[in-house]
Amino acid sequence: MRKLEIMFFAVIVISLLLVTSCVTRQVPVLETYYETEYKTEYRTETVTETVNTVISSKQGTSYLNPLVKWYTDVLIPGFGGSGGTYYYDYLIESSHSKNQVQITLSQRAQEQSGVVRVYDLSRTGAIPPRPTPYKKLFYQPSEISWLNNLNTVLSTAPLLGEVQLGSGVNQIVFDANVVREFGILATTWDAYAIRSVKLIWTDEVMGSKTVTTEKQVAYQVPYQVEKQRTVYKSETVPFWDALFGK
Repeated sequence: MRKLEIMFFAVIVISLLLVTSCVTRQVPVLETYYETEYKTEYRTETVTETVNTVISSKQGTSYLNPLVKWYTDVLIPGFGGSGGTYYYDYLIESSHSKNQVQITLSQRAQEQSGVVRVYDLSRTGAIPPRPTPYKKLFYQPSEISWLNNLNTVLSTAPLLGEVQLGSGVNQIVFDANVVREFGILATTWDAYAIRSVKLIWTDEVMGSKTVTTEKQVAYQVPYQVEKQRTVYKSETVPFWDALFGK
């Protein structure tokens, strides 16, 4: 009987220990954290620097006269008009900083049909006159050679400007900074279709100058971004809760 009481008491004690004992387990927990990110913003800064610039300039004009002038009763193919072809060749001898040429046409030329074109002849030189300026001798070899040379020059020389007569436009203007020689071809009855050829020049004096400017400068600004992640945390629970998933 005594043994039975001892065994019964032992069972009760063990049961109580099992009930009150605890275990440690890992449980998921949602955690909030912050990360540093960057965004671009701009601010205005004042910058002072020394630059090489134009500190003064002077402008003037001079009239150009043709070095070569000729006429033929042949209408150059592709020009159109009537009366024949007038040619004027000009040389620019200038040491100015900038050059611009202004060609003005006569009012009488504007009342006719035809075309005026200007070519850069700096590389080819002046177009020579036709050996015989009359169409009745055009079959001669020298005439054919002249026409072939003319077509070659006009197909390779840069075109600086063009005006269709009768269009109401009476000027051709072009920059002549790199042009040293140019030729004008006009298909018209008017021997004075070109009223004037004017060189407009500018002399610039360069020098150092201190200038202050404002510019936008980009920079990075840090800021905190809230984020979440799942982490595992240890917790202690009764044995039976762990056993039965509580």
